[in-house]
Amino acid sequence: MQKKACDEMVKAFETELKELVQNLLEALMREDRAMYLEAHPTSANGYYTRDLLTLVGPVEDLKVPRVREGDFHPRILPYRKRASLELSEIILALYAVGVSTRKISHFLEGIYGAFYSPQSISRLIQVTEEEVKAWRERPLSEEYCAVFLDGTFLSIRRGKTAKEPVYMVLGIKPDGRRESLGFWLFGAEGESAGNWEEVLKDLRRRGVERVRIFITDDLPGLEEAIKKIFPEADWQRCVLHAVRDALNKVRKRDREALAEALKKIYRAESREEAEEALRNLRERWGTVYPKIVERWETKAYALLAFLCHPKPIRRYLYTTNLLERLAKEVKRRTKVVEVFCDEGAVENLLYLVLSQLDEAWGERRLRGFAEIQIGNYHVALTH
Repeated sequence: MQKKACDEMVKAFETELKELVQNLLEALMREDRAMYLEAHPTSANGYYTRDLLTLVGPVEDLKVPRVREGDFHPRILPYRKRASLELSEIILALYAVGVSTRKISHFLEGIYGAFYSPQSISRLIQVTEEEVKAWRERPLSEEYCAVFLDGTFLSIRRGKTAKEPVYMVLGIKPDGRRESLGFWLFGAEGESAGNWEEVLKDLRRRGVERVRIFITDDLPGLEEAIKKIFPEADWQRCVLHAVRDALNKVRKRDREALAEALKKIYRAESREEAEEALRNLRERWGTVYPKIVERWETKAYALLAFLCHPKPIRRYLYTTNLLERLAKEVKRRTKVVEVFCDEGAVENLLYLVLSQLDEAWGERRLRGFAEIQIGNYHVALTH
């Protein structure tokens, strides 16, 4: 009797929790519609119902608000899926490490109290694969203020397991909004400029006509690949990569002083001030570390390309930090997957992460871009 009473209490609690979640979701969706109606010339058009599998179990007959005209969809609700976004990530993470659809089905039933047949799991994964392809092939904007190129490495099993580079591209639109332009896998274990050239060709094919500046590391051949596909674009070598590389090649006692001398170069307010700092670098360190000084002088055109762009946005342009932060987020979200069972599993999980970030970035603009007049920007670029 005690067990029965306890089970009834647990069941009652679960019911109340689901009701609470349902009421919260419906309230947030109604508020989302109200905000949408303020900005669009249409009217409310009642509700439709759908089921949603959440982390507290299945919620049935969820009332989803709709409008008479337009493409309104509540942002909190996963589009065209019966499962919440968090649960989709769990399903794909299990799939990514090679867990069978039958075992995933048992997992869902045991943990969430909802039965998903192996066939329905397969359909969920298949729908995601179709969405991945559509997202990766989507048309892009004609112009980007800045485009960052960099790779991150993930372990993928192709018979044997090896770390492979995932080629990632992040763009900043002229209005300051960020956008993940895609990811690419080629199967090789090392990063190459030839593969980056294929990435750049793909950006062209999908509609990118103009890029004001590319920000990358110093991978051999990458500058040439950029100039071949986007000859009008500036190329900025990541300054912080160059600083780390220089400091790793000097004696410990000299690092602080050399770092300060390099900082005066890339923190300069103008090209003239930066060139003066370069001369000071030669005078102080030219005989001590001649190869480092020579490299900075030779690559000055690439290390200081950001100075030809408007001052309010320079802080985003001299390093690949924005893309490195994106790569760290990818690693954080995929850390449950030590080894991906195949390329498709990588694509599914990366799509979930990057498309979510894109949705969040769509409403945020980086500081400084609002201060730039497009006409002045073109004047600043005439160098």
